[in-house]
Amino acid sequence: MEKTLFRFICRYSLKQQIAIVLWTLVSFPFLYYSLDLPKTIVNESIQGKEWPMTIQGFELGQMEHLLVLCFSYLGLVLI
Repeated sequence: MEKTLFRFICRYSLKQQIAIVLWTLVSFPFLYYSLDLPKTIVNESIQGKEWPMTIQGFELGQMEHLLVLCFSYLGLVLI
C-alpha cells in the first residue's frame, strides 16, 4: 500500500490520468465556442442591422445567418 494518495494514483492510474488531461485540453476550444455562440446569435443575428451579411464568400440574410449559427451551436453541444 502506498503512503500517499498521490503515489497511489500515479502508480495505478497514471495512463488514465494523462488521458483525462488530454481530453480536457482537446475539449476546451469546443467549450469556449459553445459558450460564446449564444452571445453571437443574439448580438449579430437577432439584433444585427447589417443585412445581407457575407460569411466566407456566402451572402446570408438574417434568417439564414440565424439558422447557420443555431445549427453550429447544436453541433457544438452534441460534440
